Amino acid sequence: MKHKRHTQGKRPSHPLKPHHPSKITKPASSSSKHKPAGGDKSTYSPRPIIPFTPTSSLLLIGEGDFSFTNSLIASSPPHISPSTVITTTTNDTEALTVEKYPHAEETISRLKQQEHKLVFSLDITKRLPKSVSSNTYNCIIFNFPHVGGLSTHLDRQIRSNQELILSFFKSCIPLLSQDGGIDDKGGNIVVTLFTGKPYDDWNLRELAKSVGLECVRSFKFDAAVYAGYRHVRTIGFREREGDWKGEERGARSFVFAVKDDGRRRRRDVKSNKKAGERGKGTTGGGKKGKGKDSDDDDDDD
Repeated sequence: MKHKRHTQGKRPSHPLKPHHPSKITKPASSSSKHKPAGGDKSTYSPRPIIPFTPTSSLLLIGEGDFSFTNSLIASSPPHISPSTVITTTTNDTEALTVEKYPHAEETISRLKQQEHKLVFSLDITKRLPKSVSSNTYNCIIFNFPHVGGLSTHLDRQIRSNQELILSFFKSCIPLLSQDGGIDDKGGNIVVTLFTGKPYDDWNLRELAKSVGLECVRSFKFDAAVYAGYRHVRTIGFREREGDWKGEERGARSFVFAVKDDGRRRRRDVKSNKKAGERGKGTTGGGKKGKGKDSDDDDDDD
């Protein structure tokens, strides 16, 4: 098989405040003349969002049973091209992975046969091995990060997960490629979380902002887009969980990029210009307007 060549903060003192979404361009849809008359959307469904291309160099973190990795190959059509080599990782040893997720053994074997790069015992909070850090990536994905049941104390759980995500961001920013991102610029980091509490309290956007990242878009995570994917818990399979299915819960993916200084400067110039216009005398009947936070825009559905 021909391989695709890979292209080359501070711990918060308290739970960070939530940050508002960023404006993005929604996925292109068919022309309005093709939409159902009368605003009926019963036959219209938006195109699913995949935050990378078939030829993107991918690094997947905390893959658990590797079912998400396998889904990129198993989906029809596949989400990656046959020549794309995925670097996929887990913090467990191979033996522990199979012990926690017995069904993973077949998946691991299949990925190895297709010559994808599997890295076991990777601790994202520590120095990364050269097998991972020697390359750069168009897209780095961490789906449903969680430290596991380290504590039953809610605030401590939140703090531990915030520290995990901060470490992940800091470790992965140097691995982002200079191009190949979804906005035709540098590489992206994608984090997927369940919606609602306690996940909303992790303040993901503010954590990213604290290390120089900005959220360029977010969208609903649709597990059905990834054939054969199933959500598994960090602690592994437990019989008493019964019919619990994480892939059926509401979840959202957040796409981050290193802050664009040029774009930020343009926003600042525009903002200063408006501020100057508002600051002019109002004796001629001019009205003072309120400034709008240009960092906070709409998300995708």
